[in-house]
Amino acid sequence: MAQNIVTTLKEVVLSAADRYRSFEQRLESRAKTPEGGEWLRYGSRIGIIFFCIAVVIGTFDLLLMPWYVGHNSVVRMPNIAGMSYNQAARILEDNGFSVKVAGEYYHNSIPAGFIVNQMPFPASLVKSSRTVYLTLSKGKQMLEVPKLVGLTVRDARIALIRLGLSLNNAAYQFNDNIPANIIFSQSLPAKQRVGFGARVDVVVSLGPEVVYVVVPDVEGKSLEEARRLLSAEGFTVGEVTDGEVNETFMPGTVIKQIPAPRDSVKTGTPINLTVTK
Repeated sequence: MAQNIVTTLKEVVLSAADRYRSFEQRLESRAKTPEGGEWLRYGSRIGIIFFCIAVVIGTFDLLLMPWYVGHNSVVRMPNIAGMSYNQAARILEDNGFSVKVAGEYYHNSIPAGFIVNQMPFPASLVKSSRTVYLTLSKGKQMLEVPKLVGLTVRDARIALIRLGLSLNNAAYQFNDNIPANIIFSQSLPAKQRVGFGARVDVVVSLGPEVVYVVVPDVEGKSLEEARRLLSAEGFTVGEVTDGEVNETFMPGTVIKQIPAPRDSVKTGTPINLTVTK
């Protein structure tokens, strides 16, 4: 833009200089007339003005223009995001920039050695000799899944968070061998390597499944028959107590049971019996 201004000014001055030379010739022809002295004074003033303009243009052209070009050369910063470091550095250096790596960090979606960020930002206007600072990806961070089996849900969640992982879903199932609220299964095995932020599902024990059944009536049955009936329904015989002699029932007959007949109790509950002597 500055060069265009100087060129235009030069053309104006040259055109004016041609007109001034024509004007001088007319002055010389009129110098011998009575008005000649006044014309000479007018012409000298115009000459001084042209001289001053020529000095200003010369100064701008010889001194200011070189300084402007040398100190204000700017270019538009190319966008090198997503490129490999070697490719980005080659493009930047070809455009006159110097390159420095500002840092590296893990990134789940950008491969290792590729550009994550740049400073100055893409499309910004900067000096062509400027240093460009690049941030590189270290790729996806790989972490080792901890052993969660045997932990409570709370302890498992804390263990995962400390490593940069997370607990996704906790399902609950009955388990006869694992106490309630203890994890007995995990979706990702312990020591498997996974990316940062991976989620792990677990299965938590509800303890043994509790089933309620109706107690069968074994009163009036012999002790042997009572044992057989109770065993068939999933019960066991608990304490057997001798009662009094009963003229109605034969000795060894069940005359009382606890829990009582038709009570609802857990499967496996022992049934205490009282039998006649």
